[in-house]
Amino acid sequence: MPEGTDRRALLRIGGAALGAAAATASWGASPVAAATADPPEIVTPQEFGALADGKHDDTEAIEQAINAKRTQYRIVVFPPGTYRITRTIVIPDASDENFNRIQLRGYSTMTNRASIIQVEHDGVGIDVRCSLAAIHGLAFVAPAKTENNRALRFAGEVNTDDTDAAILECTFISFKLAVEHVGRGLYFSHNLVALCTTGISLAWPTDEVGGGPVHVPPYGLRKWLITNNHFHSPFQAIVTEGAEDADFRGAIIQGNLLDIGRRLLIGSLTNSTISGNMVEKGVNGPIIEITSGGHNLTIADNVLGGFEPPLNEGPSAIQFSSGVKAQNVTISGNTFNWLNHSPIRFENDASKITIANNSFDHWNLDGRSDAAAIRVAGKATAFSVMGNVISADPADRPPIMTTGGLHGSHVIGNASAHVPLVAGTVGADSFVQASPGRFNRMEVAQPLGAAAKVVSTSTQKPTVGEDHYGSFVVEGNNANPGVKGGLRVVPVNQSGSGATELLCSTTRTNELVSMVSSATGLIPPADNTRDLGSAERRMRTVYAHQVSLAEHAPGALPDAAEHVGGMIMVRDPKIGKRGLALSDGEAWLSVALGPKV
Repeated sequence: MPEGTDRRALLRIGGAALGAAAATASWGASPVAAATADPPEIVTPQEFGALADGKHDDTEAIEQAINAKRTQYRIVVFPPGTYRITRTIVIPDASDENFNRIQLRGYSTMTNRASIIQVEHDGVGIDVRCSLAAIHGLAFVAPAKTENNRALRFAGEVNTDDTDAAILECTFISFKLAVEHVGRGLYFSHNLVALCTTGISLAWPTDEVGGGPVHVPPYGLRKWLITNNHFHSPFQAIVTEGAEDADFRGAIIQGNLLDIGRRLLIGSLTNSTISGNMVEKGVNGPIIEITSGGHNLTIADNVLGGFEPPLNEGPSAIQFSSGVKAQNVTISGNTFNWLNHSPIRFENDASKITIANNSFDHWNLDGRSDAAAIRVAGKATAFSVMGNVISADPADRPPIMTTGGLHGSHVIGNASAHVPLVAGTVGADSFVQASPGRFNRMEVAQPLGAAAKVVSTSTQKPTVGEDHYGSFVVEGNNANPGVKGGLRVVPVNQSGSGATELLCSTTRTNELVSMVSSATGLIPPADNTRDLGSAERRMRTVYAHQVSLAEHAPGALPDAAEHVGGMIMVRDPKIGKRGLALSDGEAWLSVALGPKV
């Protein structure tokens, strides 16, 4: 070792610098514990001639430190300095040697570059070919991004699928690809990735994989823990490549920060969660794009968006691509903002989807006619869209758009600047509430099994030219087996106003409809001679407990020719009291009233 450097003292300092996470990691003995025992498994590149001055080529010294003694728990500690390497350093795998738990440890953190690996060639910096390796506290820096430079590559040679890597408190600067991982299992936490094209590439071995069912796709593609990292200006943080039909699964992508981060995830994913991530100024494509899989996903509590104009270039936030039929997906608690297109896009049929408690603000800034806050380019089945707050679309279109219709779904409790909420067919088995307190479709449960009573809460008297609205309660009690029916409120215009259809019958079997009252008037069935109306829709006999007529001013009477047979209430100027008037088609005639009851 260099003069004045005591290895045991160095390791004591190293234990404190690496922190509690390193001291308690399950990948092997920590420098703190090793300081007293001084086991031969711990070495430094300086013992083999490394200078770590940023000028001397330390490639050979690092290789010798790694290969000096091939023990299972080999730890190579990199004291602070800059280690210049000029070719790929290979950590081999061998079936006859137990060398699969090697650790490389430095003194860097996410915010402090102390132990630097300076990669000066156009290729892989360190190629890890054994399983269960760990890299902790190293800063990988390239002078410039080149076509093929990669900081780390993990790909097992013996157990080709069983490559579990841990990368903690590392920094990656100016690489085309920071980390390439081939196999299953990656623990990537508290790292900084800056000025790279791609942060992490997850792939699957192209050669045949041994082992039982848990080692081969689809279950083999599992175990990805990518948390609490800072991605600064990469074009994409995480991509999956190859084996797309097998579906990468078991991922937790959580708490990552992408500032000028462009895209968080591109690729295959299922049985996973994406939560608590912050992406600002996402550009170059959807921030989260699922290209295959798309089942059993939770995407929650993320902030996904672009940036305020004039810097805004944000596309969509979450997209399930055309080859994906998303199913059993929950999208909740997210904030979408400053996006040029649709915040949530399904480019195919989708089913069993919950979209709840999200905030949509400043979306479809390009004003595209095919955009929506929630866009389904296909059939939307079993959708639950609840409690979202949706700002206005610059194109003034409904915030939910389907090309294949909405089926078996409900849309309730959403606050939207646009009514109606849905563009596209709404199936008869779906329920849509325009906005809180305003329904554009409601059906009574089991309407054929009970009579319906509607109780209005409006207490205002009718006034000419004004409408009064009140909430209502629907009650069914089967009080009379000879009177059955239902109540249905259906949309009659784009404002969300509703008309009421009363469906009643007079037989125990409910085979005979006696009356349908709808927005078009009183409609009797054609084959029913016992109804209340006629072919001309005129009532024969009406029994009413109370009729309230709006009062008309004498100088503002409606046209008598348009209300033949109509009756109104008017204040008679001759006597100064209210009275009735009847239209004979030419004029309104006063109807004499009797004495007080």
